[in-house]
Amino acid sequence: MDFVKIEDKLKNDKIPFLEVYSYAAVALIIHKEKGLLIEKRNERLDDPWAGQFALPGGHFKKKDGDLWGTVIREVQEETGLDLNSLKSMGYFGPFSPRNKLDLLVYVFVYVLDENIKDQELKQSSETSYLGWITLDELKKGRKEMDGEIVFNIKEGLIWGMSARILDMFMRMLEN
Repeated sequence: MDFVKIEDKLKNDKIPFLEVYSYAAVALIIHKEKGLLIEKRNERLDDPWAGQFALPGGHFKKKDGDLWGTVIREVQEETGLDLNSLKSMGYFGPFSPRNKLDLLVYVFVYVLDENIKDQELKQSSETSYLGWITLDELKKGRKEMDGEIVFNIKEGLIWGMSARILDMFMRMLEN
């Protein structure tokens, strides 16, 4: 994986907030040997994305200050990882879930550098699965279903906005 090429394609500037949208941030966390970190959301009646695979992250709160603060807070809550100790590469997006077009989701890319001691993952009560997926498994599981890209992995099916994010990232790696 060529991290210099990836970093060149990502943004690092301030994200402007427009009042007509709500905002969220997710982290695409890369471990050089293990791959990308994914989670599966718990089944809950009040969650429109319950039971789906996702990247760790969540909704912006004013106390976060900005979306960098949001992704740091949410990832800490959901995985136990402290993003402040990881290498930040930048961000890409925004994406919107098809069932909430007024939500803008930005993807912040981080790398677990070999100089950083591996942090232990701590699965939160919000998720039923937290683990790593290799890029090879993603490539092999990439399929088109009903005109949409999905990833069929051993833990289940990644679809929707998460699949669109992963597909965009995979295309960044290829180009």
